[in-house]
Amino acid sequence: MKQPDTNLQKDQYQREYERREVLVETRIFDGDKWHECRIVNISVGGAKFSISGPFIQNGALLVSIGGFGEFSCVVAWQTSEGLGVKFTHNPAEIAEVVMGLAMYG
Repeated sequence: MKQPDTNLQKDQYQREYERREVLVETRIFDGDKWHECRIVNISVGGAKFSISGPFIQNGALLVSIGGFGEFSCVVAWQTSEGLGVKFTHNPAEIAEVVMGLAMYG
């Protein structure tokens, strides 16, 4: 029996953008109130937050990241311990944030 091509499988699940591991205190606005949380990792495409929900699947959020500003995103997934978002904000501006967080935390 032929073995699966593990390189092909890895490529299938490769993210579009490289993620940066960070631990940054931040806030998320769900349209009703601000929630304190922490960014665990971030890329131009999205981010993972340490926060409990619940949040509406595909619901619009606003993320306030320290001195960088506020950025629009939507809920991609959630668990009892975390939240994944997809940024809907200008990718060039998000790239600057990712670079700034990677350099300065």
